[in-house]
Amino acid sequence: MSDINKWDTGKTKPRSGRPRKVSARDMRQLVRYLQKNRTTRGITLPKLKQLFDLQVHENTLRSALADAGYLHKIAKRRPYLMNLDRKWRLKFAKEYKDDDWSKVIFTDEMPVKLFIERRIRDYVWRKAGEELHPDCITYQRRLQGIGMIFWGAFRKGKIGPGIFFDLKKGETVNSVTYRDQVLLGPLRQFWEESFEDISMPIIMEDNAPIHKKVCVPVRKEFGMTSLDWPPNSPDLNLIEHVWSYIKDIIGRDYSDVTSVKEMKRIVLMI
Repeated sequence: MSDINKWDTGKTKPRSGRPRKVSARDMRQLVRYLQKNRTTRGITLPKLKQLFDLQVHENTLRSALADAGYLHKIAKRRPYLMNLDRKWRLKFAKEYKDDDWSKVIFTDEMPVKLFIERRIRDYVWRKAGEELHPDCITYQRRLQGIGMIFWGAFRKGKIGPGIFFDLKKGETVNSVTYRDQVLLGPLRQFWEESFEDISMPIIMEDNAPIHKKVCVPVRKEFGMTSLDWPPNSPDLNLIEHVWSYIKDIIGRDYSDVTSVKEMKRIVLMI
């Protein structure tokens, strides 16, 4: 009754509430800092607190950033691309946007090593819709000098062959090795079998040097049609999802395997 007599209303008037521990000024500085570059996007909460001398709990800071639209998300993995690579990829996407991918035989090589560890995922602060922002991507380059190399192929509705290259100690895969152990063997056989339900199967091979040189006249002799693949674009190859799946299983369940023979058996079993 005292409120009614004093304010002529029984409704509670809006109150200012408890002051925010992260002020609006702090938030403006934080957002400007996060947007600077790729390094600042990946900063951790403890370092962010220390840098701006914020006397708040990490959960409080995380909530404040979330209110501003910035969430801690896993960074997308993409190969490192130069400007020319980006142009080729865009041209490729436009050219084959409406193509029939069921006739494509996807092939690739996968390096396998012992004591493989599960990938460490990089996290970045980003808003919704920024997952492909250049500062929110983890760029990766292909590994070199790996001993065991596995080759595989598949197409829509059909799992193809998979083999390990037969390499002597210190030997690496080159175009002659690829021609003799893959192109003239399992790939040719899988390609010929595909004619049973595909009028003209197309072979997808990336631009690695091992697919060129002595392999070019062999494909021409057989009449094989190859897909013109953009440079440095392994992420566009659907078989990369298979490789990622296999490596996750190896890192999770078989990281203690010390035998090359046993590791080969495990990969073929998967």
